[in-house]
Amino acid sequence: MKKVWTFFLSIAFVLSLAACGGTAASSGGSASSEPAASAFASSAQPAASSEAAEPSADAEPSAESETPAGEGGTLVAYFSWSGNTQQMAQIIAEQTGGDLFEIAPATPYTEDYDELLDIAQQEQAEDARPALADEVENWDSYDTVFVGYPNWWGDAPMAVYTFLESYDWTGKTLVPFNTSASSGFGRSLEGIAQSAAGATVLEGLALTEGELPDAQDRVTEWLDGLGLHE
Repeated sequence: MKKVWTFFLSIAFVLSLAACGGTAASSGGSASSEPAASAFASSAQPAASSEAAEPSADAEPSAESETPAGEGGTLVAYFSWSGNTQQMAQIIAEQTGGDLFEIAPATPYTEDYDELLDIAQQEQAEDARPALADEVENWDSYDTVFVGYPNWWGDAPMAVYTFLESYDWTGKTLVPFNTSASSGFGRSLEGIAQSAAGATVLEGLALTEGELPDAQDRVTEWLDGLGLHE
């Protein structure tokens, strides 16, 4: 009887050890799965969107069309050796809002007056067309062109004719102005009309050296009469 009781106690003890071992294995498995779960959650986080760094279509700068300078405007072109015609040109440009352009030969004329007279006579005799230093930009954008020059031996300097014949005057208005000792336009108006074929030539203004001190008032009166004052 005592042996039977001892046998049952042994069986109970073995079953108790087995139950404790199963509980410990279950706890260990659960603990080891947390790092894996934690790593998965981290890698599953959404990456920062790259769209925020890319410019949208609205952010692109739009191209703006450029309006040609002087469109429908006025040009004041002049040839001046002593500065008298330049003075007159500046007054006209100021009162009309026009752009200034100097008609200058590629090879400048001498500063010696007597020598200049000989050169002027020779160029007239040869009907020369001296090359110019510059050309007008945006010529087509000007509707009205003032052309000024001194009287050289009864005519415009030949460089002025080079200028006139270098452009298309069709549909443009040409307004001559002139400075001289006493003889005004001389015979130049006829030559200008021929060299600027297609232009409408308005009444010009010629001032002598004695009239230049009153150039401001004279130009104002002249422009008002033409209806070209700004």
